Order: sequence, then C-alpha cells, then structure tokens
Amino acid sequence: MIIGFDARYAEGDLVGVGKYIQSLVTGVAKSGRTCIVFYSREPKVKISGTTAVILNSVNRYHFEQVLLPIALKKYKVDLYHATGNVGVPLFCPVPALLTVHDIIPLEIKDYFSYSPFSFLSKLSYVLRLKASIFKAAKIVTDSNYVKNVLIIKLKVTPEKIQTIYLGSPGTIMPGKLPLNLIGKKYVLNHGGIDIRKNLDRLIEAFALVHKKHGEIKLVITGENKRMREDLEKLIGKLNLGNSVVFTGYLDDATLSAVIKSACLICYPTLSEGFGFPVLEGFGKEIPVISSNISSIPEVVGNAAILVNPERVNDIAGAMEKVLDNSEQAHEMVLKGKAQYNKFSWEKCVNEYLDLYNHI
Repeated sequence: MIIGFDARYAEGDLVGVGKYIQSLVTGVAKSGRTCIVFYSREPKVKISGTTAVILNSVNRYHFEQVLLPIALKKYKVDLYHATGNVGVPLFCPVPALLTVHDIIPLEIKDYFSYSPFSFLSKLSYVLRLKASIFKAAKIVTDSNYVKNVLIIKLKVTPEKIQTIYLGSPGTIMPGKLPLNLIGKKYVLNHGGIDIRKNLDRLIEAFALVHKKHGEIKLVITGENKRMREDLEKLIGKLNLGNSVVFTGYLDDATLSAVIKSACLICYPTLSEGFGFPVLEGFGKEIPVISSNISSIPEVVGNAAILVNPERVNDIAGAMEKVLDNSEQAHEMVLKGKAQYNKFSWEKCVNEYLDLYNHI
C-alpha cells in the first residue's frame, strides 16, 4: 500500500501537529508501507524511511486543490491522509482520511484577532474544514472530546469518526539549561504563545502567588511577537519586572532541560485537542496544573490538579497548593508517571494501520 501524507506541519520546527506527523509517519514507514510525504517547501528535517515530494505552491489552495491531486496520481498513491485538520482536495482521486486534532478557531471567539484579515481567515478555515470533513472517507480525532464536538457542532455522523489517542512524547536527553534559569525556582508554561493558552490569566494568577513566593519565576516558552508585546504590558502593569521570563523557541534538548528543572507546570489552556505539554510534564516527573475543560481531563485522568481556566484565583490557589505541599507534589508526580505510560505511539500507529487497511 502506498500512503500519501500532508506533511506541511512538519516543515519547520517540530511542535504540536509536526511532532505527531513525524511520530506517526515514522511508525507507518517502519511497518513496511510505502510513505510519500508532501511538503510545500523544503523541510528542516525529513522523515526517515519516506519519499519526500516538494510541491512548490503559490498558496495553500494551490497546494491542496491543484498540485496535490496531480501528485497523488503521479505517485500512484492508494490512500491520502490529511494530517492537519483540513486539506482534503475537493476532487481527490483516491480515498482520503482526515485527522481533526481540534476545532479551536471555532471555540475561541477571538482566535483570529491578531490576523489583519480576521473575518476572512475564519471564513477560509470554516470552508476548508467543512469541505474536508465532507470529502473524507473517515475522520480521526485525538480525543473523544473533539469527536463529540464534531458530532454536536458540525453534525458529523458518529460512525464516520474514530478516536485514536496519540502517544506520550518520547524521552529526549536534556541539553543545557539557559543561563538565566540556572539555580532558579520557576513555574513553567511551555505550550507556546497563543491566544488559547490563556497566558494573561496565568500571569495575573502568578502575580498573586508571587506576593507570597517572591523567589519564584514564571517561564513561558514560544514565539509570538505581537502577543508577547501585549503580555509584557500586562507584566509591567502588575509590577512583576524580571519575574516573568520569555525564552523564545527552544530546541527539543533545551526544552527537555527546562521542563526537567521546573518545580511546577501550569497549563490553564482554554481549548485543547489533546495536550502534549501535560504529558511532557508527567514524563519529566513534574507536578502539573491544567484546565478542567476540553480534552485535558480525558488525557490527565487524576494525575493533575484541574482548575477553571477562566478563574484567576483558582489558578493561583492551585499553584500555592502545590508549592506549599511537597507531599502532594510527590503524589502528583507518581500519578503522572502512571498516566504517561498509558499513551503509546506503537498503539497509536497500529490503530492507524488497521484503519488504513479498512478504508
């Protein structure tokens, strides 16, 4: 069987969906299937065991609706897997599988507020999502939460959707800790700078905690210049000075070191399709606080403290609870290790392979 994959999310730094594509396709290639991965530009890192095809497109529509159908025929692909929420061609010449990781742009009212063409961006997303759902022979979600949202909000028939949980992040040897974090005690949020990450409320909650724990810092990873500028204004307003540290993008080894050295991970996300950051915390034996909504309860079980992400006092209270109680923190670490081991890439890949064989 020759399987084609949309690998555009794996072109740059591998985060989120990019990590998923790399892990899934690597596993599928090892199973003996022929994997053709389609990029819109030269990737930073190619996926081993696959054939990489660069489709030099003008834009996403040119890639999906013009170049891709031609390439699927040219490379005699038997099945196409659209890996990133959208991307199934309207005139797809082969059966297509669509993975919908989340529908966050429909859940977060101001998701496109940082786009200069916010209305058009949302309209484009909705049209591409609905068209891809309609054309796909089967849909996979990373959690039952997303499956249920598709059924309720977009009226997708339940029989068309299958949940396949992702695997836990692999073990990466920690690199060097950034100099400005050596010897520091800090709370970490490493989900990236994004409107759905709820970083404004996290910073407000941290300001409350900082009154009692003045030695603690808040570390935020990721890049987003416009949002960071707004967050820095909030930090100034709250007189937090250098107590909040923005690291920018971190490579895997450095991020691994930053996670490993944290005293607590606080991830009060407003919407999530799965939740890699909480599992990364579990894997590094760090206590985790996260949200009591979306897919998070499904992924963390009873291994984390869950809070209402819209209540600043609840977030602050949870942080103080962990910082003030080492016994509770230790108990959370033990539960986190057990929860981490429930998610396997081998199982994820095998479930996808079984699905490929039945489409």
